[in-house]
Amino acid sequence: RTSRGTGVGARRLTRAQSERRQEDEVDDAGRFGDDGILGRIDEAVAAFPGVLGMYAKNLTTGEEVGHRADAVMPTASTIKVGIMAELYRQAEAGTVDLAQRVTVHPSDWYGGTGVLKEFAPGLSPTIGDLCRMMIVVSDNVATGILVRMLGKDRINQSFRDWGLTNTQLVWNLQLGGDIRQYAVSTPRELGRLMELIATDAFLSPAACAAMRDHLGRQQHLEQIPRYLPYNQYATELGRAQPVRVMNKIGNYMGMRADVAMVTAPGVRFVLATINEGHPDPHFHVDHPGNVLNGRIARIIFDAWVPPGAVPAEWESSAVRGKARVTAT
Repeated sequence: RTSRGTGVGARRLTRAQSERRQEDEVDDAGRFGDDGILGRIDEAVAAFPGVLGMYAKNLTTGEEVGHRADAVMPTASTIKVGIMAELYRQAEAGTVDLAQRVTVHPSDWYGGTGVLKEFAPGLSPTIGDLCRMMIVVSDNVATGILVRMLGKDRINQSFRDWGLTNTQLVWNLQLGGDIRQYAVSTPRELGRLMELIATDAFLSPAACAAMRDHLGRQQHLEQIPRYLPYNQYATELGRAQPVRVMNKIGNYMGMRADVAMVTAPGVRFVLATINEGHPDPHFHVDHPGNVLNGRIARIIFDAWVPPGAVPAEWESSAVRGKARVTAT
């Protein structure tokens, strides 16, 4: 979720995040996994003027890696994956019809990411269309309509039912304010949510496949997919590619988040990565928070994807080299 926040709002957020960083650094919650991977993560985050939380699980081998994996952090728009999951739960229960059309009213307007805010009121997309917009372009108007339809309390109850006890849709954010008033979770719980979707573990296989389809059409690829050998248009170009990324990003002043399922030859894994506390309040594609999350994804990819499994034609030497540049 993004906004065109003022410099004053950015300074307030930075001070609040600074206080939380001091608390979080005392309790380095959830550090585990291969020492070599953790060492490379430490190198990536060393020059970053903020904090990182990440969790990854290799669904092929069961291996896990975490760095502050249990720290409660802002999710920004990655919480929309959970909203999507509740939508499909209610659709399966018969209380929501994905084919029903809903009219967008002037009162539905909200700033930040998305395109529905740019259109004249009166459009009538289906509920399924609203979900697609919420995921692939992180549309905030679509998200608001769905949250009001599904019910914030019911969404949070499902999080608890699914074992995501630290995950909460707060839904009290004023643009320019504290992003934790939108939603919070931990990297491990966001990764667990992606695992549930990846493995058909909590809803029907058809519902989970539909959610993976939404995530696989993501148009914001500046974080986890950033340095991966992945072409989002390969299928449309008639090319079968060895790597697939299904992800959902989150953006706000001074923080970035992304959650993903990644499939590659010989391996499938989930990854959640969140960083906050960077002093740059802007939203450019090369923001150091985006770069850092991209580097973390490449570290996990290189550790878990067998050498030579991805043909060289899919790799970009320039991009791979940039993945090793220290984020600042």
